[in-house]
Order: sequence, then structure tokens, then C-alpha cells
Amino acid sequence: MKNPKRVLLLGAGGMGMAPLALYLQGAGIQVEAYDDRFREPLRSNLENAGIHVLCDPTPLENPDCVIRTSAIPQDSKLVKPWLTLEVPVFRRGEFLAHFTAKKNLLAVVGSHGKTTTVGMLCWALRQVEFSFSYLVGGVYADNQFPPGRFDKNSWLVLEVDESDGTIDLFNPTITLALNCEWDHVDLYDSKESMGDVFKALFSRTSSNIITPVGSELSEWAQIEKGKKHSNFELNEDLSRYHENNLAAVIEAGHALGVDLSEVDFDQFPGIARRQSILHQGENRTIVEDYAHHPTEINAFLSHRRLLLPKHSLQVVFQPHRFTRTQAMAEKFADELAQADDLHFLPTYAAFEKFDPSGSVENLIGYLPPRLRKRTNVFSDFSQLCDTLGVRPDVKHKDQVLFVGAGDLEKWAHAFAAWENANGQKLEAFSHFLTNKLSTGTILKADEPLANKTTIGVGGLARWYAEPANSEDLRSLVEACNLFNISRAMMGRGSNLIVPDDGFGGLVIRLRGNFWKEISSRSENSLVVGAGAKLKDICTFACINGLSGFEFLEGIPGTLGGALRMNAGAMGWETFDLVEWVSFLLPDGTIKEIPGTDLNVGYRYCREAYDGIALRAKLKSDGKSDHREIRNAIEKLAKKRRASQPREASAGCIFRNPEEVSAGWLIEQSGLKGESEGAAVVSDKHANFILNQGGATADDVISLINRVRERIRESNGLILEPEVTLMGKSWNEYLS
Repeated sequence: MKNPKRVLLLGAGGMGMAPLALYLQGAGIQVEAYDDRFREPLRSNLENAGIHVLCDPTPLENPDCVIRTSAIPQDSKLVKPWLTLEVPVFRRGEFLAHFTAKKNLLAVVGSHGKTTTVGMLCWALRQVEFSFSYLVGGVYADNQFPPGRFDKNSWLVLEVDESDGTIDLFNPTITLALNCEWDHVDLYDSKESMGDVFKALFSRTSSNIITPVGSELSEWAQIEKGKKHSNFELNEDLSRYHENNLAAVIEAGHALGVDLSEVDFDQFPGIARRQSILHQGENRTIVEDYAHHPTEINAFLSHRRLLLPKHSLQVVFQPHRFTRTQAMAEKFADELAQADDLHFLPTYAAFEKFDPSGSVENLIGYLPPRLRKRTNVFSDFSQLCDTLGVRPDVKHKDQVLFVGAGDLEKWAHAFAAWENANGQKLEAFSHFLTNKLSTGTILKADEPLANKTTIGVGGLARWYAEPANSEDLRSLVEACNLFNISRAMMGRGSNLIVPDDGFGGLVIRLRGNFWKEISSRSENSLVVGAGAKLKDICTFACINGLSGFEFLEGIPGTLGGALRMNAGAMGWETFDLVEWVSFLLPDGTIKEIPGTDLNVGYRYCREAYDGIALRAKLKSDGKSDHREIRNAIEKLAKKRRASQPREASAGCIFRNPEEVSAGWLIEQSGLKGESEGAAVVSDKHANFILNQGGATADDVISLINRVRERIRESNGLILEPEVTLMGKSWNEYLS
């Protein structure tokens, strides 16, 4: 395979793909990376390395090849367009094996411990300034070192994964084999079939094979004549089993010609999610570990029992994949029986379809009666918190162990935050988000909102955020969901009234450059970020000779707000323009929904209320001379200036009843100039309430009530507010 100049990585937020992106960028290849679930600090690591992180799977230029994670199947809609264009598409392991075929490769393999061992080895080699490239399948706990790095004409150290079968494509110079147990049951039907894969790898290893002393791996290595064989000692004492990683690392260093025995491994920062202590108090310790195989669970739980023998073991376990859980249910139950109390999360499917035989409910059936009767499955975080309680007393010390390889991580960190905040959810919310947001994100407590609205009234937001990107937005929403904190979206603050007592949850505003994108994607369409001002969209379309956007010019809002309420003016509505909208849905997924499939009505879009609009593709009426478009804009602007006030307001207050305008009704009722405090009904357009300076939200709401009552008395009609009352229902305020 000829080395590419440009590549597109699909699923680049995964711990196999992100290091590859860094490695290839360092090798001088232009990398564009897409994932709908990036996390910090990985996203920032990629961007800081010069990698273009995409908002959607459309690169700036067509790549020479596409590299996909094995979690994205060949028939995925992300892959199909590239196959149609005859752009080569590779799985990660396939590409990496070809790309590194002529390099000196030290491959670390095994059913358990690969990531920690590779992480320790690479960290130690950097301590002694050894020149090498590496890919680590995890993030260093302190984020001091990136998980991938390229160094020209040097050794490459990486873990080779057997889970997708691409291990068969690698030809290492040195192989470090840690262990071999049956796993990945969807691919291997027995331990023997996995053993055959390891034996075949040994046969393809050109120089050194390193194995545990006295193991079957060592026996298999001895079959390979003409190659160097070396061993490392295994320590059976579980209180010291971390020394097994250290022994393997030092032996690997010897194979590279480096003495690592003098390195101070006490300074090793560790790998995130590997026996990470999240909270350590006098009576409670909280630890998370990536263990997702019975052998790993046994080692972890036994080790923790030895470390804190007087603390009860509260184990929160999430199985990983239905196939593994079904095949090893009895073994899982045997090892989990070490727990004093056991709490389950639903099986993490990865890319597998639901299978009841691999569910946690099926696994519970194998537990001993002592645990079976009181083990629960949790899908709500607050219920788990209620079950475990806050800060046990000195007579009931415990360690809460979060074990598994799915999305358990967020529950572990959320519980540690909840514990640190002594069960106060608003404080726990802040603790949880520490180090989970990029530096570009703004998060403030007790932030004034009045100056962020066009009418200028209202109180404080308990929490206020301006996320720098969609990943930070997802983290904020995730935190709200975990701690049951209400949230509200805010654009430019038009069509919005904030109550005087403010908002007790999180207010999110999409303001940064990431959200303001306006770009041409085809001859007659634009892709626009939810934070782009409607006026700027109109101007961009005019400059590019695209008609149909003219009515947006005078609407004082952003695209996100316009989509949420299907904003309109002069006979046009926002959804007249929409080809598709990308939403962050309540379950944390991002979905692109065609405009024809959206539930849209007058000043309403259901999907924009349930989810959060991120971006949209807007279609024009076609090409036109920009001078003609400008003339049309000026005519609409002139009409608006003549009919609408320019003073501080929230825009039109009431919806128009059928066949009559709310403004006409209010004017005919003699309400122009009616006031409450510093709030007044506009003399220019009676459906506007103005803030003459110093008005409160209560003033505005009282005036709204008075206007409604007068219209009901004089016309028998009930006007319904068009503006949003943040965090409240109008029914609470209207008589």
C-alpha cells in the first residue's frame, strides 16, 4: 500500500483511533478526524497537534484513504459514500499493519493488561530519552503525555488487539505476550482458537519473543527456533500483582537494549480508568477499573480486599457486550460473589444487538442467593446514589468499586463528585465537570441574565455555560441528566423573558466561533451552526448570490432559537429553508434529521424542544444577483423599521389568533401606552412590550396579564404568549 498524504479517520474518539491520528499527523500525513462522541482531553490533544476535528463526516478534501474503527461496520452510512467514490477504506488494524510493515515493531499482546503495560513501557522509555514511536490504547491519568507519537526511523511500540482479528496481519520484530485467556467470544469459539492466533503471531515474529516464565505462552515460544526467547517473573501475591507489569516492562526494555531498572516507577502517573482512585476519605474510597473479564475482576476485587480489609466491598458492575456476558455468566458470577453488595448497570452493547441471554438480569440468576435477592439493576444515577448513601460512618466503612468497560466511567466520576459535594447536586454538578471541559468553555455560577436578553429583565442563572464545541455541550447535558438539574437554552435572548428569581439550573448559550459557522456546501445551500446570527446568515447568502434568506435580516436571534420556535417574518418561516438539522438528542446521541421528518408547527419544532439543534443545512430559492437580493432586504428592513419599535423588547409577545393579528386586537382595545412600572405597550406596534429602563420581569408579566384580560373582556379571545418564560410555565403566571 502506498503511503497516503491525506486520511479521514472515522470513530477517531476511540482509544485505538485517537493515538493513531496523533501518530499519522506526526508522520506528516494530513489527518481529518470524525467521531460523534469525542471527549476531553482527547479532542484538545488532537486539535493541538494540528488535526482537523470534524463536526460531521465530511472532510475539507477527499482523502487518499479512510480508516474506520472496527465498531463502525463496512456497511455503515459513514463508510458507503467512500466506497461509492472508490476511496480505499481500512479497519484500523488493517491500515496500521500495512503502514508499519517495514518498521521495527515491538508488539504487546495478551488478554489482559496490554494498555497498562504499554503505557508504563512508553513512559519509562521517555524517562531515559529513548527514541521511539508509540501508540497507547488509553489516556495517561495526568495527560502529560499524548497517547500517540511519531519518531522517524525508530522503534514503534504498540498494543496489538486480537478483538477484531487484525492481529493476524502484524509481523513484529519483538513480541511481548502477557497472557492468553478465552475472550471475544464472537470471534473465537474457545481458548484453543485464541491460542492458535498467538502461536501464529510468534511464528511471524522475526527476533525476540518475551513471555511469562513457566507459562504455556513460554512453551509455545520455545517451538520457534532461531529466535531469542526471554521470560519475566510472575508474582502470584495479589497484593503485589502490579509488579507483573513492571517485570514485563523491564524485560521489554532489555530487548530494546535499554536498562529501565533504575527508573522510578513510583512516579508513573497511571492510565485513566485503570484502578483509578476517584475519592479517598476516612470511611469511603471510590475506585474505577476497566476490568471486564472474570480474571480481571477477580484480580481487582481481591487486590482491593487486601488493601482495605475492614471496608465492605460495594461493587457497581457493567458487563461489556452481550456475547461475552452470555458465554461467561457463571464465571462472572463466581468472581463478583466476592462483593458484600452488588449493583448492576445494563449490559453495554458496544455494536452488538440486544440479546436477553447476555443481559444483566440473566447474569443475576447465577449469583449466590446471598447476593441474588438484593442485587438491583440501575438505569437512573440518583437511585444508585440513594442506595449507596453519603459518607458511611466509622462503623460502616466501605469502598465503592466501579467495574466494567462500557459507559460506567461517567457514573463513577459522577458518584465521586456527589460524594465530594456531600450529596448536594448543584455542587456535585460543578465537581463532575472539572477537567471534562475544554479550556475554551465558559462555566460560571450565579450569572446575571438580564443583560443577555433583548428586553433586559430577569435574575441570575445558578449555572451558566458557553460550550466551546459539541463535545463540551454533550458533557454539560450529561451532567444535567445525571444530577437531575434543569437546563435551558439561550440564544441572543430575543423572544425570551427571564423571571426575576432567575433560573435554578444551567443556562446554555452557544456563542463561540465553533457555533457560528456559515459555509457553502453546494451551489444552492449553506451549512450553518446553531449559534450563527440570522442577520449574518442573510448577509452571507446575499454575498454569495443565494435568494430566499432575505426575511431573516430583521429577526434578532440565532439559528438555534429560530429552529426551536420556527421563527418567521413577513410571511416566511425558518423551516421553509431547512434541508436537515443535526440534533443532540436527550440520550446523548447526535442525529441528522431531514426537514421533511421534523414535527413543525406555528412557532414550534418538537425535536428542537426535546433535543438541542447543533447545525442545519439550509437551501436557497436559487441563484440571484446580489444587488437584487440586497434591494429585497432593504425593502423588508424598511417595512420592519416602519412597523416595529427599536427600543428594548422581547419581540412579539402574543401569538396571532386565527384570521386576526394580536397587535391589531391590542391597539383596538386602546392599550397602546399602557404601562406597569417601566414596562409599556409600544405605541408603534401594540404586540411589543418595551423596557423603558429599569423594568422588572414582574412588571412585564403583570402587563401581559392586563392585556390578556382586556382582550378577553372586549373580544372574547384569549391571547397566548409567543415568548418563552425561562424555566416556567405561563400557566403559573397568567390569570
